Amino acid sequence: MQFTTKEDLDIPIEDAFDLLSDYEVFERMAMRRGIEVRRNEPELPMGLGTSWKIDFAWRGKDIKMRAKIAQFDRPDNITLDVVTQGLDIIIKFEFVALSRKRTRLNLVTDIDARTLPMRLLVQSMKLARSNIDRKLNERFKLQCRNLEDRYQMAS
Repeated sequence: MQFTTKEDLDIPIEDAFDLLSDYEVFERMAMRRGIEVRRNEPELPMGLGTSWKIDFAWRGKDIKMRAKIAQFDRPDNITLDVVTQGLDIIIKFEFVALSRKRTRLNLVTDIDARTLPMRLLVQSMKLARSNIDRKLNERFKLQCRNLEDRYQMAS
């Protein structure tokens, strides 16, 4: 199952890439929401191969995830491979320069179920697709505005 969204940013492409690849900001955001995020090999520079262990509670169950940067091509794209109990998720951020000071950020998320319970979950997601798309678009737009705010503060 695939979800996509896009948003235009008032940020040059290189700066947009750098802001989105500042994972420490996103790690802190996750921790404030009660998600435990542990970066494997934190002494190494951020880039291709960087990985995390992520633990959180969802609907009364403890969820354990592993995320790894599978592609890190500055300033064009970042791809994360996420593996959890019964699901493989690929999250791809693509950057497209619209002008010297504007960038389009595309998000493509592919979800593949490996187990029967996860196939049922994905099937229920298909039934709620319009609601999920709406919420994804709202959250993505909010995060893009946060990127723009961080860019303005840094300038």
